[in-house]
Amino acid sequence: MCRRGYYFPAPKNLGHPGPSYFNGVIIEEEYEKLMQGKPNNYSQHSMFECLRCAEGCDECIDSSPCIASLNWVLRTIILVLSLVIIGCLPLVVFFTWKYGHLKVVRAASPALLRVIALGAFFIYATMIVMYPKPNVFTCIARVWLREIGFSLTYGALMLKTWRISVIFRVRSAKVVKITDKDLLKRLGLMMAVVGLIMLIRTLVNPPYVIVGRTADNLKTDLCPTGWWDRFFSILEVLFLVWGIRLCIVVRKAPSEFNESRFMSMAIYNEFILSVFLNVSMFFLQSPANPDLQYIIFFCHTQLTVTTLLGFIFASKAYLVMRGEEANDEDGQIKSIKVTGGSRMLSKHTRNSNKANNSTFCGLEESSTDFVLTETDAQEEFAQLFKQLDALKDKNLRLGNRHLAEKISAMQEVSKRVVWSTNIEKKPAVSAVSGYAFTNHHHGCSHPISSSQKSLVVNQNGKKPFMKEVTV
Repeated sequence: MCRRGYYFPAPKNLGHPGPSYFNGVIIEEEYEKLMQGKPNNYSQHSMFECLRCAEGCDECIDSSPCIASLNWVLRTIILVLSLVIIGCLPLVVFFTWKYGHLKVVRAASPALLRVIALGAFFIYATMIVMYPKPNVFTCIARVWLREIGFSLTYGALMLKTWRISVIFRVRSAKVVKITDKDLLKRLGLMMAVVGLIMLIRTLVNPPYVIVGRTADNLKTDLCPTGWWDRFFSILEVLFLVWGIRLCIVVRKAPSEFNESRFMSMAIYNEFILSVFLNVSMFFLQSPANPDLQYIIFFCHTQLTVTTLLGFIFASKAYLVMRGEEANDEDGQIKSIKVTGGSRMLSKHTRNSNKANNSTFCGLEESSTDFVLTETDAQEEFAQLFKQLDALKDKNLRLGNRHLAEKISAMQEVSKRVVWSTNIEKKPAVSAVSGYAFTNHHHGCSHPISSSQKSLVVNQNGKKPFMKEVTV
């Protein structure tokens, strides 16, 4: 009988394939032939020895393998594709640096765009550590790279969306200013919490390697999915649910270059595919299929992170390459100038029809103190009120009722101030300045209170006085 871990070779030339042991009579006969110098099988190497089972086999009846072999050709192709995409990330960072002065990039916060690219690198790097056979190091590195990359990429994306939602929901005249530095501080705090949880997980229950069984009952090494992994999956899903809520809040927020829409699409996409990944990993534990897991991780990475980079960066690169960038880097309606009896209204630096939800970014006013007739002043203010009415209607269509109410309030106050007359002698001519409309986007100024200043110039040459009404 052969010991455990060995199998009976069953020599066919002996004519005894049935039993799983060597017949002692045959061994003696072959030995006697050896002693007599006759041809024999006894002298042949391993003729009457049990053979060791294949690697990984506890018991066996032949030399069949017990460990599933990985499809190295397929895994190498996937690894090369991942490396090619990783090689494109420096180009993305260079794009944010070279065109950071343009509004289409500056409005999206170049610093946060670089953080998103860094997080994408960590997520892509999981494909590198998953390429060889699993071991304790690769199991630990896979978890760390995935969670750190997810936190950086989607943390920055969520904070950008959160800033838009905070600004969009402001109903008062209170100044709201959330800078990129403020968002980076919050992101740093978020990363500290994630790093602490990951450290506790690694020390308390470090990832390890288990042996799974394929559909052919072959052994294969796997990084198991335990309660810690499910805990992080739940946190990711809850984080994405919060992101979906932010997307719902900002769905009607005016945004140049459709920044909010692209970020929302990326968050929706990640939520759906993350749920699919977690469910598929649960069912792929038994029977195990490491090659299929590698393919699923690759597809998930490309469909989420690469799609996100396409939404965020490709759209901006397209606008830059087409020369859509406005000549005025601030992207504002430049000025309304009153000179004598003439008026000049500059056009938008970008056509508002280019994007469905693009909006005015600002209104700067510069005026020269001129003595105008009452008819000229009425014409100027009629044109101004017409512009305000158009802006109010547009905000109503976009759902910005609070902005429309502010514009209406400004119009009412302006009517009282503009058409006021000089009590002593002749009617005064008023010019209203200081209207300011701001985009609810971090690319422009944050919402500020709108004030109306009426500069009244007496026609008898007396010193003008300033009247200011805050709405």
